[in-house]
Amino acid sequence: MASSETMYGLDLLDRCKDHFLLWMPGLELSSDPPQLVLGTYDAATQTFTQVVHEPLSQAPDTTDLWQLAPSSARLSLSDGAVYHYWFEVEDTSPDKRGKMHVTDPFAHTVDYRKGLPWKARQADIERTAANNYLVIYELPASWAKEGTDERGPKVDVGTLADVRALFDPKAVGDMFRSVETVNTGAILLDLGINALELLPLADTKTRDEWGYASAHYFAVDTDLGSSSQLVGLVDLLHEKGIRFFTDVVMAFGHDPYGYIDFDQYHLRPDDEKDNPDAYQSHTSGVLRDAYGGQSWRYLKTTKTYDPETGQKRDVHPSWAFHQAHLTRWMTDFGVDGLRLDSVNNVGNWDFVRSYKEKSWSLFNSRYAYPDTSRFLVVGEEFSMPVEMISSGYLNALWNDPFQVRVRAAILGKSARGDNFEWTIRKMIDCTLNASVPFTDGAQAINYITFHDVEGIRKERLCNFLENNQIWDKEKRAKLAFACLLTAVGIPMIFAGEEFCDEHDLPIQEKQVDPVNYSRKSEPWRSDVFEDVANLVKFRKKTLALGDVDTEFIHVDSSRGGKIMAWKRGAQGHAPVVVVANFSGESTPGQEYYVPNWPDRERDDWREITQGRAVPREWVGREPLMEWEAKIYTY
Repeated sequence: MASSETMYGLDLLDRCKDHFLLWMPGLELSSDPPQLVLGTYDAATQTFTQVVHEPLSQAPDTTDLWQLAPSSARLSLSDGAVYHYWFEVEDTSPDKRGKMHVTDPFAHTVDYRKGLPWKARQADIERTAANNYLVIYELPASWAKEGTDERGPKVDVGTLADVRALFDPKAVGDMFRSVETVNTGAILLDLGINALELLPLADTKTRDEWGYASAHYFAVDTDLGSSSQLVGLVDLLHEKGIRFFTDVVMAFGHDPYGYIDFDQYHLRPDDEKDNPDAYQSHTSGVLRDAYGGQSWRYLKTTKTYDPETGQKRDVHPSWAFHQAHLTRWMTDFGVDGLRLDSVNNVGNWDFVRSYKEKSWSLFNSRYAYPDTSRFLVVGEEFSMPVEMISSGYLNALWNDPFQVRVRAAILGKSARGDNFEWTIRKMIDCTLNASVPFTDGAQAINYITFHDVEGIRKERLCNFLENNQIWDKEKRAKLAFACLLTAVGIPMIFAGEEFCDEHDLPIQEKQVDPVNYSRKSEPWRSDVFEDVANLVKFRKKTLALGDVDTEFIHVDSSRGGKIMAWKRGAQGHAPVVVVANFSGESTPGQEYYVPNWPDRERDDWREITQGRAVPREWVGREPLMEWEAKIYTY
C-alpha cells in the first residue's frame, strides 16, 4: 500500500493509501467478484499461511473499481504484522486458465521484507545541469558488480547499494567489498558524469538481466533492493548535482493485467492482424514484438473509472495505467529524465506524446519556477523517426549513426555511404545529416557503445578494436572519446567503457556479463579513464560545447582528409578547437599548421588533454601523433 504521507494528485494512487484496490474496466463481475488472498510468509521455511480469502466489493462512488479496506472487520489484521497478498481472478487471456492468483498491478513494493519506502527529495534545479551540458552514464543496475552465486562465476549480482558505492566513497555496497578500486574511492564521482541512466528498475520476473521484462510497474525490482534504497541513492545523486534518468518499457509487459483484464490492456499481434494496434509505427507492415510478454493495447477506449480524476469517463486503460506508474516514479523517486524503450514497437505516437506531456506536467509541478532545460524525455528507436521530435512527441532520440561513424573513424574508414570527410562532419555535427535533421544538440544522444552489445560493430569498444586487429587500443579509445565529448549532442557513456572494459562471457550472454570495475586499475585502462574524466569535466563547464554552432576550419586533402579541425561555439563564447588525426602516421616535422584558426593572436590558449598552456607562437602549429586529437580553448 502507498505511504499515508504521500499525496499523488491521482485518484487511484491516493485511494491505495487505505484500500486494497483492483481496477477492472469493462468487465461484468457482480456475480463473481475478485477475491483477496492474504497471509503470512515464513522465510525460514519458505511457507505461506493463508489467513484471508475474501471478495472485494465495488467502490460505491464509481464503476469497475474493486476494493477492500485493511481495517475491515472481515480481515482481522494485526497492527505491525507483515502480510503478503494476491488477487484471485478468472484468467481473461486467450489461454483461459480458469481461476488463478495474480499480483497487484499497482503494488508499490513486491516484498515488504526489504524495507519501507519514503519519498526522494527533488533535485535543486540550480545545481543540476541543463540538457546541453549533460554527460549521461548508462548502467544496468544489476551490472554494478560481478560476483559468484549459485548460478556460477561472473554473473551480474549487483544491487542499488552497489550503484551507490560508485558515487559514495564511504559505501562499499553489497558485492563490492573485494573490489579495491571501489572500496578506495567513488569511480563515478571521479569520472564526473552529471546524469545517471539506470536501465528499467521496475520489478521483473527475471532475477538477472537488464530489466526489460517489466511485471510490476509501480514497484522497484526486489532483486535490486528496496524503494527506500532507491530513494537513498537518488537523494545522494541530487546532493551531488547529478540527474537521475530511468528507462521505461511500454511496448510490452509481463504484468498481471495479461490475466486480469486481457482485452482491455493487451493484444497478441498475430491474432489481430486487421487491428492497426498490432503494427509498429514508422515501419510499414511490421507487427509489434512482445518479446515473450504481451503487447500493450493502446487503441481501446472504455467508459469506466478514471484513475486520475476518480470520475466515470472515456478512458484508454493502458494509457491510464502507464500514466499512473509515471506519477508514482516522478513523485516518489525524483526522476529527472526518461528514456522510452523502442518507441516504434509501442506503436502509438499519440500515447507517447501524452506520456511525455504528463511527465513534463509532473516535473513542472515540483518547482515554483521550472526550467525547461532540466528535464528530458528521450526515445530509443534505430529507424530514427526524428519527426517525433519536430512534431512534439519526444524531446530527443538516440543518435545511433554516431556510433557507426565514430567506430569507422577510429579505423580510418568512412561510413554510411559518405566519404571520410563527410563521415567526420556528420559525426561531429548531427544537424548536417539531411535524413535525420536534428536542430539542437539536446535532441541527439550520442554514444560509442550502448547496452545492446550484440551485433556487427556493436560489441564493447575494447573487443571491437581487437576484432579489427587494432592493438594500440589506448590511442583509439582516447580518440573516440575526444570525438564523443566535443560533438554536437548529449554524450552518453556505457558503463565500463570509460576504462575500456571487455566481455568476459560469450556475446549471447550479454545481459549477465557485468562491468568488471577492478580492470580500471590496469595502467593503460587507468590512463584512458583519466583522459575521459578530464574531458567529461571540460564538457560540463564549457559553454561552447553546449552550443550547436560548429565550423570545420581545416580538412587536409593531402592526407585523404584524415586530419581535420573543427571549431565549436557561438559568438561570445570562448571557442573550442579540435584538431584530430585519423591516420596511423604522425605529422612530419616539428609543426603542423592549421589555417583559419580563430583568434590566433591570443596568448591564453590552452590544450585540454594535456592540461598545458600553448605559447603564442605555437597556436595552430602543434604537431600531431598518429590517432591523436588535441583540444584547445582559452
